[in-house]
Amino acid sequence: MTKRVGLETRPGGQDGTFRAAVGRRALTVLNRLLAIAGLEARRRATLKAQDKALRYDYYWYNANKKIDLRRVKGFGALAQTVIERGRTYLKHDRLYSLWQAVGQLDSDELAIAEIGAYRGGSARFVAEALHRHGRANRFYVCDTFCGHVSVDDRVDGPHQVGRQFMKASYDKVVRYLRPFPNVRVLEGDFRETCRELDGEDGFALVHIDVDVYPITRCCLDYFADRLVLVGVMVVDDYGFLTCTGAKQAVDEFVSARTGFWRLHLLTAQAVLIKTSVDEIDEDTIDRDISEGSNAGG
Repeated sequence: MTKRVGLETRPGGQDGTFRAAVGRRALTVLNRLLAIAGLEARRRATLKAQDKALRYDYYWYNANKKIDLRRVKGFGALAQTVIERGRTYLKHDRLYSLWQAVGQLDSDELAIAEIGAYRGGSARFVAEALHRHGRANRFYVCDTFCGHVSVDDRVDGPHQVGRQFMKASYDKVVRYLRPFPNVRVLEGDFRETCRELDGEDGFALVHIDVDVYPITRCCLDYFADRLVLVGVMVVDDYGFLTCTGAKQAVDEFVSARTGFWRLHLLTAQAVLIKTSVDEIDEDTIDRDISEGSNAGG
């Protein structure tokens, strides 16, 4: 087995480029000598990255035995195109959850929705996925396009009103999604714009990616009774330590309702599947919402 040792090279100053070149050359020469003893030198930054990866090896354990999502027919090329355009923070793993959810739609009759569109990347992905699966469901894409409008200071950590996700434009997202006549983009606080969805008979799929407690909870409560049986809500960032408000909203929701299965994926998404028309614990809902509104922004 080849052993590895760390070698630090720090390019800097006016001759940084020259130092970097010398460092690479020195590393090459050094490794030729170390190879005799079965050793290998690597840059310190590389070793740090490898050490970090080893701490979370359960994410990629046996990765070489798993299906490479980038090669899944239909999905891989589409996901890569969307990612390269830089209009979403979602990568292959989380986009694949949406791809599978879209693939389970059995008709065009029911609407779907996304709350938290940012620059429209994931919405474009879903719209393209619908098309490739032969579907044209009415698709509502909702966002403030001016960042967070409400946060809960207790649980929403680094998220602040008017600070994150400000580089979004309603007009640009509308143009980006214009090729899809089944898509309707709604601008504003979802607690107000949700009335535009009231006329729908039901929803089959909802993607919630708003990061913070107040709006996540609002979305869950709004769609709970509007989601059809075996309908799906995908909540992004449920497992992220930076989005504990989203997790709390989901946990409170499922504790108050018996008609939903919750799956926590290694992608950090929560998938909620409606299994029955449940009996609602009104006391739990009232208490949770009251506590959130008293502490939130």
